[in-house]
Amino acid sequence: MNECYFKEMSLVLTRSGDGVFSVSYEPSLSEFLLHPMPILWRRSVQVFARTNQERTASIMGSNLVTIVRNFAISIETFAPGSHDVQDGCVTPGTHRVMRFDFLSHNAGDSDLVVGSPAARPDLFVWSSAHGHYHLKDFNEFRLFTASGQQVEIGHKQAFCLIDIERKHPHARADAQFTDCNTNQGISWGWADLYYAGLACQYIVIDGLPDGDYTLQSTTNSKHIVHEDCYGDNTMWTGLRIHGNTVTEINLPWIPEDRLSLNPSNVTAVQINSRWKVVDGSHWIMDFDQKRTAAERAVSVIKHYGLSHVCFVGRPACGDVKPMMYWLTSSNVAPSGAMAGEDAIPFDLDHVQVRKIGERWKIADGNNWLLDFGPGEGNAKAALYVIKKYRFNFICFCGRPNPGMTYFRK
Repeated sequence: MNECYFKEMSLVLTRSGDGVFSVSYEPSLSEFLLHPMPILWRRSVQVFARTNQERTASIMGSNLVTIVRNFAISIETFAPGSHDVQDGCVTPGTHRVMRFDFLSHNAGDSDLVVGSPAARPDLFVWSSAHGHYHLKDFNEFRLFTASGQQVEIGHKQAFCLIDIERKHPHARADAQFTDCNTNQGISWGWADLYYAGLACQYIVIDGLPDGDYTLQSTTNSKHIVHEDCYGDNTMWTGLRIHGNTVTEINLPWIPEDRLSLNPSNVTAVQINSRWKVVDGSHWIMDFDQKRTAAERAVSVIKHYGLSHVCFVGRPACGDVKPMMYWLTSSNVAPSGAMAGEDAIPFDLDHVQVRKIGERWKIADGNNWLLDFGPGEGNAKAALYVIKKYRFNFICFCGRPNPGMTYFRK
């Protein structure tokens, strides 16, 4: 069974021997409510197959996303001459450490080619712990309390990039990049894996109190290697730590990406034939030729007194657009209906992160609201935001291809 995606829908295709596909159709929430029909229906259609890579890739080019798993806490002693100490991962002595697997997954549709460390000595460092070259400060970890206070773990991890774990069902069958010392890279659909038991594959948590935390893990954090998308390099993981036990939980907190504006100054103006919503000399949204939609967006901002525009997953990556949401000057969600609004309700209690095919989505039952492509971290962050502000309507100005999306209660 293969899964194909079209704008505003997901199709699960089962191919028969004569080339005819049986289709399961899963509409987005917005598409379903505009065109009511059974949530799942089947029919036979003729489909012209493309390559496996074309059918499933959501990001054109190379695109690294982060995966973390298998958390465990242990008490370990590190000798002065140990490789962990030599690589600067820890000081000599006994420490409480949290270990976990870290994967840097190329979820794009092109190989990420780094090449030989000898050609770029400015980017690489020799690792005594692992016996090969690493890209300097490639991955970054930050730990936050449930109230958003950053815990000083100060860990940036050097990393070698080779094919270790095949992640995509249509990726090449054999590893292409296999030597950290001569030719680094990650094939599309493959991931490099640093499993929890490796030297330096941990963060030191000496003296960390029991409680709920958010671990922010970012691959290629300094954009050392070129990707065609950087908007989904981060994963957020909720962790409950009690003594030497750690369990994964829902996110207790994440940093929010927000911009402030003065709703009193917001206007719709035409700039080089395109209608934009601006705050003084700064433009906020682009509505192309849709003057009415731009003016409607201005009315929405003024009606609710919206003072912050916020995002999950910037910048846009291929066909994956960031989530946009707005808050008032009091940092709360807009509330109540506005006459003439294009609003779709959803059930806050049933909204969840779902993986559909190779794409991570925010779904209400069988209908999806937001599509983050391969960015699981962004999908988890979006769910946190929806729950935090108790949104239960998604609203638009200028559909199709709306220039403004906002959520309200």
